[in-house]
Amino acid sequence: MTTFAPPTGLPFTSYLYVPAFEAGSSAGHAAAGAVVLDLEHLTPAEHKELGRRNASSYLDAATGPVLVRVNHPSTGLLEQDLDAIVRPGLRAIRLPKSEHPDEVRYIASLVERLRAERGLVDTIGLQVMVETARGVEAIAALARATHTVWSVGLGEGDLSADLGTREDEGLALSRSSVVLAARSAGLPAPVQVTYGGPVEGLRASTERGRRLGFGSRTVLDPAFAATVDEIYSSAVHR
Repeated sequence: MTTFAPPTGLPFTSYLYVPAFEAGSSAGHAAAGAVVLDLEHLTPAEHKELGRRNASSYLDAATGPVLVRVNHPSTGLLEQDLDAIVRPGLRAIRLPKSEHPDEVRYIASLVERLRAERGLVDTIGLQVMVETARGVEAIAALARATHTVWSVGLGEGDLSADLGTREDEGLALSRSSVVLAARSAGLPAPVQVTYGGPVEGLRASTERGRRLGFGSRTVLDPAFAATVDEIYSSAVHR
């Protein structure tokens, strides 16, 4: 069986979401292992173009690892996002609401074309996030869609709505499916759902994710990154 091994240093134990339209200096963003500039959910429609400009400037000046969450192809915004962000400084691209391997391969082909046109030497990885029942069902194929899939993760907010569940138990199969798919494909342990709750619940929630087989987590507050790093420090390259 062919497995895909990501480059040394990927993934990270913690990721910090930064709305792309609010991204300025990278100062202060070093608390997490990597920054994820968000052009999707955290950047409103009226600020998408500003978000792209800010993301480009941020990447040009970046001294640490940066990912960008782009808009889904169905929005018609993906190509503009990629044109703005495929440049030196970009480590990987986070793909939201992934459901189809062909879609992942299409995005990979666009990225590779832009890399070639711009003379970029370093490979830009894909971090595939599943957030729907169809995505979870396809996760094994998504994890193997292309050699540039470096990791996978689970978004539970949209998934809970799609499944019609408000109970933690309703996500058990989805969580196990993502962990199993990552392991089977030779990828690192997957990214746990983003934490944006109160600090009191952070440790227990993240420790539960670690026990379930996840290996990293995205946070909205840089102050949370140290706790996530502490818990997941042994899970990245297992």
